[in-house]
Amino acid sequence: MDAESRLVENNGSTARDFCMLERNILSHLKLALLLSLLSSSMLLHARLVPDPTEEAPDPMGDSSKAIGIGSVHLAAAIAVIGAGCWEFHSGIRDLRDMRAFLVATKPHLAVMSVIATIVFTTCVILLVDENE
Repeated sequence: MDAESRLVENNGSTARDFCMLERNILSHLKLALLLSLLSSSMLLHARLVPDPTEEAPDPMGDSSKAIGIGSVHLAAAIAVIGAGCWEFHSGIRDLRDMRAFLVATKPHLAVMSVIATIVFTTCVILLVDENE
């Protein structure tokens, strides 16, 4: 395939659609970075804002829960990167073929629904753990 056959003519909203795809992949990467930061925080038993009234925390206290949540967040970060790359490449392919691609694909929606459920469940677990 030569360079000429990969060029997409800038008709109508082609440039805007490409910028939308670019923003989406960057949003996926930002979410993956946040999830990996949360994973690292859980795995290292670190708090982003330490509590000054708390004495030295027990380094082995409740480590199985932290390892479990941290591992799930790391897997979620990898899944977000994969979903973002897949959506970007399928969008670029649709853009080249001049097909409508603004309809969300079902696999991407399913993966992002699982990610949203993981984030919500983690919030609930940490709120319940904070009240104990």
